[in-house]
Amino acid sequence: MPKCKQCNTGFKVTDEDRQFLDKVSPVINGKKQLIPEPTLCFDCRQQRRLAWRNERYMYKRKCDFSGEEIVSMYPPDSPFKIYKQNIWWSDKWDALSYGKDFDFSRPFFEQFRELQLEVPRVALVNKQSENAEYTNHSANNKNCYLSSVVFGCEDIYYTDWAIDHCKDCVDCSYLLEGSEICYEVYYSWGSYMAFYCDFIKRCKNVWFCYDCINCEDCFMCWNLRNKKYCIRNKQYSKEEYKAELAKIFPLSYQELKKYHQEYLRSKQQIAIHPAIYSIQTTDSTGDLLFNSKNCAACFDSMNMEDCRYCVDAIDVKDSMDIYHVGWAELMYECHAISNGFNCLFCHFTYDNKNVMYCDCTQNSSNLFGCAGLNQKKYCILNKQYSKEEYEATVPKIIEHMKKIGEWGEFFPIAFSPFGYNQSRAKEYYPLAKEEAVLKGIPWSDYKAPKPDVDKIISASQLPGRIDDIPDNILNWAVKCEVTDRPFKIIKPELDFYRKTGLPVPRRHPDQRYEDRMSVRNPRKLWNRECSKCHKPIETSYSPDRPEVVHCEACYLKEVY
Repeated sequence: MPKCKQCNTGFKVTDEDRQFLDKVSPVINGKKQLIPEPTLCFDCRQQRRLAWRNERYMYKRKCDFSGEEIVSMYPPDSPFKIYKQNIWWSDKWDALSYGKDFDFSRPFFEQFRELQLEVPRVALVNKQSENAEYTNHSANNKNCYLSSVVFGCEDIYYTDWAIDHCKDCVDCSYLLEGSEICYEVYYSWGSYMAFYCDFIKRCKNVWFCYDCINCEDCFMCWNLRNKKYCIRNKQYSKEEYKAELAKIFPLSYQELKKYHQEYLRSKQQIAIHPAIYSIQTTDSTGDLLFNSKNCAACFDSMNMEDCRYCVDAIDVKDSMDIYHVGWAELMYECHAISNGFNCLFCHFTYDNKNVMYCDCTQNSSNLFGCAGLNQKKYCILNKQYSKEEYEATVPKIIEHMKKIGEWGEFFPIAFSPFGYNQSRAKEYYPLAKEEAVLKGIPWSDYKAPKPDVDKIISASQLPGRIDDIPDNILNWAVKCEVTDRPFKIIKPELDFYRKTGLPVPRRHPDQRYEDRMSVRNPRKLWNRECSKCHKPIETSYSPDRPEVVHCEACYLKEVY
């Protein structure tokens, strides 16, 4: 069993892994360039890719082409050249002008880093949207703010991963199938008026509900199917239910906090949890895997086939070690790829085919070690070659990389365009600044300027009920009760709280996001026993956790 060269733990490389690596090893001029086995364990490989992704943080800065103030995922002190989206996609600059000859006396990664620092990067990925300039990795939205991975949605705020016509939602994660008027919801399919809920489908008017399907008018419930008028899983008549809720609402901030704590306890101590959460998935391992088959150790992914070690992916086939990839095939060690075919060791590329070690390349094919190219082919380090020259040179570079130990590795974490504390890696693999710096991992010390407001008030000064919040709170900033970071309430957000009766939050949006992430399961599997039949199971709940975790058969028997 090999040992991870980063954390020194042993990990398995299976025969299926080796078969995949053989399958995707590029054949150039009739010779296969074999990709070696991984040198890092799954966690360290994932950490390296996650460190290359800033999904949520956005900053005001200047466009390095026009000097115009823009919104960007890169802070003002970033070492990179950042162009506004419409400039970056235009013909006003030429990425080929940065082309370099490959120097066989130096490491490839060193030369690529120099190119990466010179070629302009796009400020955000935010396409065909209206009034949604503070969204990233998103498209086709209207009236959205400080949200990411949002597609075809409207009136979405402080939310990540919302797709398919979701509307009027705040502080949520993973919304699908037109979920509407949701707050603090994690995984919802087609639900309406849902508040503080997890894993709900086609539910309506529900509060503090976990793992409920086709339920309506329920409060503090779990594992219910096709129920109405339930409180703490107890059945009420319609009149009784309304009378009980009249005793609860409207909620003050303190009361909401009390019920939320009860909800977390009920999930941990009473609710039944499936060993893994998957739907219409066969011959697969992992968690949160939907409509997939023949997948191993895949998480938060859907419509997958013959994939291994994939996270946050959709409509992918024959791929391994990828993160945030969609509508793609034959991917290995890639991050942020869309509509790709046969991409190896790439970051942030769209509509690419037969590319290796590329960053921010679009609509291109047969590239090696390029950055920022659009509609190009047969280029190395952004220099144009003929097809014959390209196919003669790339094998020589690969042989050079093999001698150094670079071939087969994703880009070094030290080359990430973001500070570790700005990346998604910190959510799953937290590091203190001192640890990161000691390991040569970039860290951002940038601090955004304080908001320009009439005054900053402590969260404890906020009235407990929404009816007592004055309009001029829109001219103030609130100091987070956890971090002391000031944050603003925007008008559509205030309108949402007034419409739903929710109190104004007392925590910074970043802290609210971290609170949601802190209660989700890790992307890791353990062996433990079914809580009912004691059959061995593989689950994302570690053996030392107190939750009631059932095998699939026992879980289905209990909830149906």
